[in-house]
Amino acid sequence: MKPQLSTLLADPVDKQSLTLEIDESTTEEVIRGSLSSIKGRVYPITRGIPRFVTTEDEDQLQTRDAFAFKWGKQDTYDSEGSRRMTTEWLVEKYGFDSPEDWAAYYDGRERILDVGCGGGFSSSLWLRNDRWSGSAAWVGADISEAIDVAATRLSEIPNTHFVQGDALSLPFPDDAFDTVFSEGVLHHTPSTRDALHDAARVLAEGGEIQFYVYRQKGPVREFTDDHIRHAISSCSEEDAWDAVRSLTVLGRELSELEANVTLDDPIPLLGIPAGTHDVQRLFYWHFAKMYWNEDLTFEENVHINYDWYRPHYAHRQTAEEIKTWCGEASLVIDRFHEQESGYSVRATKRG
Repeated sequence: MKPQLSTLLADPVDKQSLTLEIDESTTEEVIRGSLSSIKGRVYPITRGIPRFVTTEDEDQLQTRDAFAFKWGKQDTYDSEGSRRMTTEWLVEKYGFDSPEDWAAYYDGRERILDVGCGGGFSSSLWLRNDRWSGSAAWVGADISEAIDVAATRLSEIPNTHFVQGDALSLPFPDDAFDTVFSEGVLHHTPSTRDALHDAARVLAEGGEIQFYVYRQKGPVREFTDDHIRHAISSCSEEDAWDAVRSLTVLGRELSELEANVTLDDPIPLLGIPAGTHDVQRLFYWHFAKMYWNEDLTFEENVHINYDWYRPHYAHRQTAEEIKTWCGEASLVIDRFHEQESGYSVRATKRG
């Protein structure tokens, strides 16, 4: 932990300042120590990262462990093909002209918080761009030990900082950041609404939040998603990973059919619109998530299916819910990008 990070931290319980005590350090980093609140709560610093997770919610702990496992498998998401595909997707849905434009936007900010950064994958796509100079401070926060993966991958990048903390009780004071980014995380908490509200709390007036959350699907897809999630809930992480391999195989086989189905009329009872549908995508969007992309390796495809089915908390929202929650949090929506998978939002905090 860089010592200057301590000035940005607060007790996640009462949001008051903390006192830093150093047990082991280098000239640039605090390796081991603690942060103490005025009420006597003590939060450890281990392996150079302050640790603030105190939740006892069993489903949240399971979700935490699922993501720690997933982000620990770096060979299943950090290939050139995966980085290129994800960069293109994020640049488009957040409304940037190019990866360079995306990186320049963040480089022009002052303090950026990545809520639920995991292994730092999404932010790394612009942090490693030549347009990132490090003049802004980037803070990655995650509830799981994936934060250690993020630190290993990104700590050599100028002005990066790492915190293990809960999105429902972020260890930062009000108005601490001018930018908050949360890519596919808020719905992995006990309450998407409450997580959005806490992200808005740490955002300064006039600052911008960018986030992506899952969209509610049709009735059969919703049922199947919950059924599979429950079916693998008692598995170990390794067994759950293996269990979704068969779904990945089916996704691949359906894709290789290269077949289409044309519907002259919609099927409202199943939420299926009229039009010509690729068979694999028809199954994918309306019956069960069986992701397959031929530009990725088999294990990278398994990673995406595991990401969907393994966490106990994986709420799906409606557009009306997201817009209502933004209004409650004094967030004025500047961009609302809707896809079949979910909603990407850019919003400004107003007083």
